Amino acid sequence: MKGNFHTILPMKAFITGGTGFIGSHLIEFLLDKGVEIYALIRDIDDLKWLKGLNINLLEGDLFSIPPIPADIDYIFHIAGFTKASKSADYYTVNQQGTASLFQSLESQQILPKKVIYLSSIAAAGPSLEKKPVKENDPPHPTTPYGQSKLMGEREALNFKDVYPVVIVRVCAVFGPRDRDFLHYLNIIKRGILPSLSSQQKLLSLCYIKDLIQALDLCSQKELESGEIINVADPRPYSWDEFGEAAGKAMGKALKRVRIPHFVLYLGALISEIGGMVSRKPSIFDRDKYREMKEAAWIADVRKATEKLSFSPQYSLQEAIQETIDWYLNNNWL
Repeated sequence: MKGNFHTILPMKAFITGGTGFIGSHLIEFLLDKGVEIYALIRDIDDLKWLKGLNINLLEGDLFSIPPIPADIDYIFHIAGFTKASKSADYYTVNQQGTASLFQSLESQQILPKKVIYLSSIAAAGPSLEKKPVKENDPPHPTTPYGQSKLMGEREALNFKDVYPVVIVRVCAVFGPRDRDFLHYLNIIKRGILPSLSSQQKLLSLCYIKDLIQALDLCSQKELESGEIINVADPRPYSWDEFGEAAGKAMGKALKRVRIPHFVLYLGALISEIGGMVSRKPSIFDRDKYREMKEAAWIADVRKATEKLSFSPQYSLQEAIQETIDWYLNNNWL
């Protein structure tokens, strides 16, 4: 007996920044959902975490984007500089690169269901008087990185009447494959809990798997174009709480050691100079020092709860344990 059968084609997603920490986790998640992946890759001989995955590789960069399938469903713009040897590089990639991506979409006449741009709480700036930062608060970034991400947001918003655009401002992200927290965790492994001041500095955190869940929800939920959404664990934590959770995960008894600000600044300066000499951006520089001096980086995440039905699936201890286990298994710690 013959009938009319309709083949259900898989969803298609185009992703920038796929070889990085966040992008590679997103690609693995979407592959598990059966999404067909098209990844923008600068060097197909250096796939990093994507090696061996069943994805379509599009060689190019944000300023030379190859043809994208006309029937692409979702675009996740994850690529960006989080560290750079020169401040100008942040603007080149995070602002101008974002503008170039949208211009390419327009010139190729690509009409996706959603374009999701990954921004940062750094674009909004630190919490004033330790009050959680809302999406509609006047932004006041304190570093070139934060300023460049804010300008990248504005480039995306220039196209909000052309494409359904959603901007995700994520807070400090950690998890397997991340290197930004690695130096801190190496200190914890030595049994030292570094403390910067008697007054606890607070920050909003986001485990990588929770961020990926939020990005997926952004693609599925009906949202107004131009929506900006903060994503993080609703509860802020102090650096001591993070360090103590990491110590517990490693089975370490920690001794609190007070680090004067001038010592931290000196370390940032030396690290920055080292990066200039090696021509490799330093993870810890004077901009990072300025961020760490702030009393709080806390995001108001009520919009994510209300509009995305987002709720973190991992407690801080569970997330850190999973992260530490991965570092140890991969000889990173």
